Amino acid sequence: MIEKYSGAMEVILAATVMALLGLLGLFIGPFYFFAMLFLPLPLVYLILKRDLLYGLYSVILTALILLIAFNNFKSAGLLILQFVPLGLLIGLMFKNKLTVYKSMTVLFFLALLIAALNLLFSFVLSGTGISQVTEEFRVIMEQMAQFYNQNGLLDEANRQQYLDFTEQIIYLVQTLLPGNVAVWNIIMAMLTYFIAKHWMQKLGLIVADNFRFTKLQIPWYSIWLIIIGLVFTLLGDELSWQLMDVTGKNILYIAAFIFFVLGLAVILYYVQLWRISKVVKFFLMVCLLLYLPFTAAIAITIGMIDSVVDLRRQQIEDDGIKGD
Repeated sequence: MIEKYSGAMEVILAATVMALLGLLGLFIGPFYFFAMLFLPLPLVYLILKRDLLYGLYSVILTALILLIAFNNFKSAGLLILQFVPLGLLIGLMFKNKLTVYKSMTVLFFLALLIAALNLLFSFVLSGTGISQVTEEFRVIMEQMAQFYNQNGLLDEANRQQYLDFTEQIIYLVQTLLPGNVAVWNIIMAMLTYFIAKHWMQKLGLIVADNFRFTKLQIPWYSIWLIIIGLVFTLLGDELSWQLMDVTGKNILYIAAFIFFVLGLAVILYYVQLWRISKVVKFFLMVCLLLYLPFTAAIAITIGMIDSVVDLRRQQIEDDGIKGD
């Protein structure tokens, strides 16, 4: 009898876990990050253990629980949009034995789509514009400046510097908000994928592979992201077309993140390759962390070069010649 209804029990259990994680993430702020990471995992498990239909059943049940708990379609809809497509896609990619590199490519574009839908759902459909959010932020910062001034923590000159700094932050928020949302979704999607991959391997539902971060590569034509971003930014500035200018800057922001990750993979590859003591390697990594802006600039540059030249392949070929 239990075996007969085991699938239904797994659907109910998975839906309950996902609903609880979602509620904990929304009502307990510090838990939100971890909730978003682990929310898709029950869905991935169901698709691998059973099939896509069972996963969809659990999604419907989770949505009903969240709608009852929130009594608000917007909150439930945003949460479902955040984890359901990701969980379904990861489960299907594992089911169809898609390689890690192909999976990462698919997840990259899914993350961009989810980011666009999040922005559309949050600002356009809800009627809350970015200008309204930044205006609220400006009011809060001005109140803080007034509080500091009244308590003698800021004089008039420092207060002006503080407000100027606030305006710079607001400008960055207004300009790079889409890029920040996109980068955040990309990070969450990749972390969730590798956590799911690790757990499903432990459960014996998928076979382990030989993927290593230090061998990460992206196609050479990714460099066009930089070119397109620069063209959009320069044309937008020249033509005083704000939409084109903002679009170009966000493309550059996302491209910088991609090349930073690639450059980091190259740096770690050579750190592992160099035959030096672990103490020296540790000291080198600490220095890289201490000078993070410099490290980021170097990593982005290396990433851009590696996407075209493939610095690690040259090293492998050299090692092969020496071995012969």
